[in-house]
Order: sequence, then C-alpha cells, then structure tokens
Amino acid sequence: MLDILLFLSGCIVILVGLYLTIKTGFVQFRCLPNLIKLFLVKEGKEGEGTISSRRALLTAMSTTIGISTIVAPAIAIRLGGPGAVFGFIIATVLGAATSYAEVTFALQYRKQKNGKVAGGPMQYLHDVFSPWLAKWYALFCGILMLVWSSAQANQVAELFHSSLMGEYAVPKWITGVLLAISVCIMLVGGIKWIASLSVRLVPMMFCVYVGTSLWIICLNLDKLPSIFSLIMHSCWQPQALGGGMVVGGLLSTLRWGALKALQGNEAGVGTQTFPHSTAETRSPRDQGILAMASTYGAGFVLLISSLTTLISGTWMNPQYSLGIDMVVGTYNQYFSYIGGIIVAVSALLFAFGTVLGNSYNGSQCFLYLTKGQSIILYYLMTCVMIVVGSIGSVQTVWSYIDIVLVLVLVPHVLAVFWMSRKEKEVLLQTQSIA
Repeated sequence: MLDILLFLSGCIVILVGLYLTIKTGFVQFRCLPNLIKLFLVKEGKEGEGTISSRRALLTAMSTTIGISTIVAPAIAIRLGGPGAVFGFIIATVLGAATSYAEVTFALQYRKQKNGKVAGGPMQYLHDVFSPWLAKWYALFCGILMLVWSSAQANQVAELFHSSLMGEYAVPKWITGVLLAISVCIMLVGGIKWIASLSVRLVPMMFCVYVGTSLWIICLNLDKLPSIFSLIMHSCWQPQALGGGMVVGGLLSTLRWGALKALQGNEAGVGTQTFPHSTAETRSPRDQGILAMASTYGAGFVLLISSLTTLISGTWMNPQYSLGIDMVVGTYNQYFSYIGGIIVAVSALLFAFGTVLGNSYNGSQCFLYLTKGQSIILYYLMTCVMIVVGSIGSVQTVWSYIDIVLVLVLVPHVLAVFWMSRKEKEVLLQTQSIA
C-alpha cells in the first residue's frame, strides 16, 4: 500500500514539474546562460539578516547535495532496479522548473520581521491559501527535517562503525553525539555562520566525491552503452533477482527513482526556499533561476553515483549490506583501502552540511509555529534525533522519510501548481542581471 501511495506521489510531482516546464517556456534550458551570469556576477553588500545570492545558493546546495545523493542511488537501484536511474534524470530535469517556481514565489512573498527575514513556503501558503495550510506545512516539514537529519547521522555512524575502520571502529552513539554537538554550535551562530561554512564546504565535498567518481566512470567508458541499455530495459521490464525479489518496471522507476531523487534535490519539497529567502537579489525571478543550479548539482551527483554502482555490480552483491556499505564496496574495487577513506571523508562532509542545512530549515518551521519562541527546544530535538538516528537501523530510518515526505511534498507541490496558474506574471516577469 505504501509503495502505491509513493508511486502516486511521484506521478503528481512529475506531472506538476512537466506543467511548470511548459508554463515557463522550458525555463530550465532557456535560462541556463542567465544562471551562469547570475552565479558569476559580483556580489552586493549583505544586509541585516540577509546574505548574498550566491551564498544563499551554496547554503541550499549544502543541503541538497548531501549524503542522500551518495547513498540513495545504491539503495534505489538495489530495491527498485537500474530503471531507478531514469527516474533520477526525469526528476532532475523537471524538478529544476519546480525549484525555479517555488523559490521565485518565496522571494515574492518573504517578509521582514524584527530585522530578520521570514521566508519559506509558509509565507505564500498563508497569504495565498490559508493559515491552516501554512501550519500543516510547517509542522510536517519540521518533522521531516528531524527525520532527514537522523538519516544522515545513521549513514555516517554506520560507516565509522563498519569493518572499514577495523580496530578503530567508533561506537555509533559517539558519532551521533559528536555530530549533534557540532551542528548545535553552528546553529546558534545563525544563517551567516552556516552560509560562511557552506561557501567552503560545498566546493570541497563536491570536488572530492565527483572527481573520484568520474575517474571510475572514465576507466569503464566501454561499459556505459550496455549500462544505459540496462537502465532503459529495467524501466519497462521487471526482472527477478536472487531470493525471488522482483525489481524494475514503471512503478519502481517512479517510486525508487523519482521519489529518491526528490529526497536528494528537494525540488517541490519547499526546503530550498528557506536559505534563498534570505538572499540579497534584484528580483525574485533572478534567485529562482539561480536556485536551479542546486537541483542540477544534486542530479549530477545522483547520476554519477548511480553509474559507479552499476559499473561495480555492488547492487547485485548480497555481500554488501543496504546503504553506504555498497558505496564503500564500489570504491574499494578501484582504490583499494584508500577507497574507504575517500567515502568516509565525502560522507562526513556531505552529512554535516546536510544536517546543518536541514536543522536550519526545520528551525524556521518551528519559529513559524511558535511565533519566534523557544528555538532552543528545536535545537535540542535536532540533537536527540541525530543521536537516535545514529543507532537506528538503515531501513527503519529511511522508511520514515518516505512517509513524512509525502505529507509535505504533495500538498506543497499542488499549491505551487495552483499559484503558477493564478499568478503566472510572477514567474514570467523580466529578470535583471547585473
């Protein structure tokens, strides 16, 4: 029953993304030159409670390009078959249009309160629809951010407790506690601290993981035609694996591919809008165009992670447990023991950036519900969930994400669809590029 619900949710998001693509005149392709110009333009002075447009993007990217983009492909391919990769591609291309729309609306409806920016989906859901819908989003998005953070901690704890570490294996709860303390310190510093770290963290983690993954792919260029053929065949023809498990087909493509990609790039979830809402920008549409870079970046990492998994064959090898152990197995094939170190460094950087971004996004939901009160309570809940997630099982933690994600994603993406019909001039106004 859950798989059917998730399949339907994936269909809704894909259809809305297709509608927005057409509605905006294929903005994700047409405005690529503008995106590059906006990223390279000289940054203006930051205001009180705001950050530059580029720092807002990198802060958003620290969340979207997280450990999910490393681990989700391995999980999705094993449970849903190679066709899940096609779902990643579709969700990335159409998700870019959705990201553009939601960030543009967020900048249009953001508010200044007590010298701070109040942004995110709650503002436009409140103004355009009803306070009830805004509170629904804030409640379940706040919960989703807690569960998402626990999932990141889960994979880092699994890695540092695995056989890879040998006699230096770290107890899971210790990893959870150290990660929780580090995140809490950064959260107290606010969005400017988080943005400053993201500016340094995102390029570093992107280069380390992407560079080594591309090396594996380049060594196996001759295998790519057969791999892409396998991906397309799996989209339509389910196949049986060892143990009687059947994977593949359209349902698996959308359930494990598209939905897992949305967990990675966050298109339609609305969480990208929180850091972007704090951006100093000339027009909402400028920031919406810039926001597509985050979706494309996450999609690129998802794709190369998928290709390395398929090249190595770890998705069919029961020797590797579900999750990051499969990624370590892939890297060990090509880099020997150094492969585990590469994965460990990448996972730690990705997870810390994502947990930090998730915690900030969740805190904005909490502040909306409590009218700016008792934020320390949410920080404590975040720390507790990080520790709990670090000692929980992989399948349990990641299953909870799917359930809560639907409660956030479907109402929000339908709201964005409705707004794009009623307020199309916001999406189509002329942008100003310095």
